[in-house]
Amino acid sequence: MAQRIPLIYVADDDDATLELVEAFLSRDGLEVTGFMDAEQLIAAIPTRRPDAILLDVRIPGQSGLDALRALKESDHADIPVLMLTGDGRLDRIVQAMQLGATGYVMKPFDGPKLVGEVRAMLKSGRPL
Repeated sequence: MAQRIPLIYVADDDDATLELVEAFLSRDGLEVTGFMDAEQLIAAIPTRRPDAILLDVRIPGQSGLDALRALKESDHADIPVLMLTGDGRLDRIVQAMQLGATGYVMKPFDGPKLVGEVRAMLKSGRPL
């Protein structure tokens, strides 16, 4: 039986970052769906549940931290979430980890390192 390809949801309002994340993860054999805001990502979960989520901390509308809080207080709390951050503010990183993020990646990111972080998150997360 063929193994199912993991589905990763990514929310980032920067087109270039979203395209880069999608390219690196897709090239590594993962299925990726990108969203320009957190609301669209959260709305898509009941239709097709992802295996992991990457969320930009600072995104217009519902912030990445607010979206993380909503996810962790929902029926989808077990989906691992990796935060993407470009400002490196320690208080936001600590807050994300306290809210239940699996980890974080600083922007600009190294593509292979990002793929490694996502693969590690999938391995330690819920079974596929």
